[in-house]
Amino acid sequence: MAAWLARLLAGDQAVVMMTEGRGFSNAKAKRELGWQPRYPSWRQGFKEELV
Repeated sequence: MAAWLARLLAGDQAVVMMTEGRGFSNAKAKRELGWQPRYPSWRQGFKEELV
């Protein structure tokens, strides 16, 4: 999606997070809270949720 379109739909801050932000880690939540993601990968999550 073009940044100008995303800016219209989601706003400036969202575009900055998606284009300039660094990746995030779930390691702390896994380690300290025993949390596990519902799906092993984001690709599988998208596939399952969009069906």
